[in-house]
Amino acid sequence: MASKRMKEIRENYEFYNKLLAERKSVFSEVIDINSTGNNANTLEKIEPVKHPSITDDMALIVDVKVNNHNFFQFKLRYKSFVDQPFFRFDSDGDTHRNKVDGTPLGVQSVTTPHFHKFNSEGLEIAYKTDKLLNDNESKALEDINLCIVHFFHESNIRLNKDEFPEIKIMSNTLGFSFVKDDPNQNITFP
Repeated sequence: MASKRMKEIRENYEFYNKLLAERKSVFSEVIDINSTGNNANTLEKIEPVKHPSITDDMALIVDVKVNNHNFFQFKLRYKSFVDQPFFRFDSDGDTHRNKVDGTPLGVQSVTTPHFHKFNSEGLEIAYKTDKLLNDNESKALEDINLCIVHFFHESNIRLNKDEFPEIKIMSNTLGFSFVKDDPNQNITFP
């Protein structure tokens, strides 16, 4: 599968970096994820984001798999610039292959969890932060509320001065967490 180059990002790379680097703000102390988005298997919540350099809408999108709350994505979208999210975090899913000229084959694969951003050629690349490369810290970031803080640091978003929102999943239900883990995993039966 060939990587699609985003012409808008390649031709406006300085603006793209400004979108990502400048301090952005959200205003909800709690991001309450209760309804499905475009996909019936995914819960979605869209929060407005205020960016100091633009006047139209930017959005933070939080997606969580209905049957596995440990599988989530955080996305930043600015539709006036590009249709798809311009920055993303994937907690789980497929390994991403960075098909960038000059990158040795052995380091092109990036397993989840990872971030996605675009390079100066308009190619979407996956990368891991130091925290995601550390096994202990990466394990802790499986918690969506710890991970949103890491995403906010990486994308320079804050709530108020230096705070972060709390994420609640299916707060309008009894609060059961759904995962496909085998409850008998690692148990030996005689």
